[in-house]
Amino acid sequence: MTTIRETLKAKMLKAKIAAFGFWLLFAAGFFLPKDSAYRALLVIPFIGFAGSVLYMLLLIRCPKCGERLGQAMSGISKVNFCPSCGTSFDASA
Repeated sequence: MTTIRETLKAKMLKAKIAAFGFWLLFAAGFFLPKDSAYRALLVIPFIGFAGSVLYMLLLIRCPKCGERLGQAMSGISKVNFCPSCGTSFDASA
């Protein structure tokens, strides 16, 4: 049986991996020649990165009250409960 914390951490990990991958593609694009037509395609990884960050901030929510948790979950300290409703993240999902 999975806990709420495990579910939220899995969602955050997937979003962080996607954001990092898009960021790497965006950064690698700057090593293309300046006159390359492919430099115009840098907007695609940028949109992917921005979408991943927005997903983390806006769409990862508490399963009980629906409050956004992305900002609380992305911090350095370990969050043990929902800041809005107080639901323990160690409860079963």
